[in-house]
Amino acid sequence: MRVNRFITLATPTVQSKDDRKNFTTVVPGIMAKILFPNAYREMKKIEQLIKNSELNWTVVRIINPNVKHKKDTYDVSLGDTTAKMAVSRENIGKFMYLVALQNSYVGQMPIVFNK
Repeated sequence: MRVNRFITLATPTVQSKDDRKNFTTVVPGIMAKILFPNAYREMKKIEQLIKNSELNWTVVRIINPNVKHKKDTYDVSLGDTTAKMAVSRENIGKFMYLVALQNSYVGQMPIVFNK
């Protein structure tokens, strides 16, 4: 059996071609590079592996995933608009399930965040 669909999580340290310079696409990478240089280098290597693969990939980018959220709503940015700096684990799961079910965001790196 050949696998052709790959969905994974990352932070906005992994950069998308759609990213515009804004707080949520720039600051997490700077923080990771300073505070966690080994993890930063590892994420950049993973970024290249994914982008160069022949898989139908989606990288769901998240920031601060441990936040509780009373509402079950989320929003998505492709890096072209500013996202909020928090997302609940429940909203991450809902979004990833929807991406898999609908086979959406192929070749993209959406940032999911609490509304």
